[in-house]
Amino acid sequence: MKIWQELDERLPDLLKKGFDQSFATYLKNSPIKDMLNYHLQGKGKLLRPQLVVGTAIRFGQKQAKQKEPLIEAALPYALAVELIHNATLIHDDLQDEDEVRRGKEALWKKYSAAQAINCGDAWLMIPALELINSAHYSSDLKIDLLKIIQTKTLAVIDGQSKEFVLKSKFLAKDKVSLDDYIQVVSGKTSALFSMPMVGGAKIGGATASDIQIIESAALDLGIAFQIQDDLLDLWGDKGRGFVGGDIAEGKVSYPLLRLAEEMSGQSEFEKVREIISAPREKTTQEQINWVIGVMNDCGIKEIGKKKFNEHIEKAMSASVWDEVVGYIAHKLQLKVGAF
Repeated sequence: MKIWQELDERLPDLLKKGFDQSFATYLKNSPIKDMLNYHLQGKGKLLRPQLVVGTAIRFGQKQAKQKEPLIEAALPYALAVELIHNATLIHDDLQDEDEVRRGKEALWKKYSAAQAINCGDAWLMIPALELINSAHYSSDLKIDLLKIIQTKTLAVIDGQSKEFVLKSKFLAKDKVSLDDYIQVVSGKTSALFSMPMVGGAKIGGATASDIQIIESAALDLGIAFQIQDDLLDLWGDKGRGFVGGDIAEGKVSYPLLRLAEEMSGQSEFEKVREIISAPREKTTQEQINWVIGVMNDCGIKEIGKKKFNEHIEKAMSASVWDEVVGYIAHKLQLKVGAF
């Protein structure tokens, strides 16, 4: 775990330098620059850049490559991934009407929905320019990394789109299954794990068979991450300023679908559906607490933790890069164990 502790300490400064350079190059006289700097003041965990650099180091060292050159090589791609991740957060807050991000006003709430779209769009454009103009990669590696970024970003967008379809079906009382949920999460969440891991592995010199293993493990890590995020919203603290934002939003989360299964055929679930279906501004904290209470009575938190652990264990069974998976799993397990 030593390398991960080192990255925890070093990456914030290295990435800030990268952010500043990209802003100066591509957004020098744009009002977007100040808005994006505002968004970055709410410091994130930098998990995905860590995964890029850490995975590059682990695979590179298997080929006797030195750590410092690997960190330097991985940084442009790590920056690109973090830019894309933050673009999705800006758009996601707007789509979900979440007013708080990392303990402060979401960008769209502070500056406007229109400017949030502009900011997110800008951050989706810069990564390709960074890789083409700034990264010292071979032509083949640049093409590979650009393909990864584009295909994984499209998978995130597709997953977001499917989530809205899932919500519409739920509100219309059409059948919605956990398989539908997994399809959504495989795009919008798992792709943001495979993007840094696959790219980092390629930078480190991973083989085609290594990449297949990474893709499979990233899928399970993404599902585990989303389940813990859904649980955190109800039984932890997501930094939104209140508990149960997913209920107010009407999100079709893992706990809600498990509750639907547990209460199948029970008239009381229709009251749950009514609360989920209500406009966000008309959903009270009392109603949210009632839904959480029903979930508690049905043991949904414990069911969710069990499913979370199943996907973590499946991901950790991956060969080749146990330490990388183990690091992420440990961080997620600590969060889930806290509630």
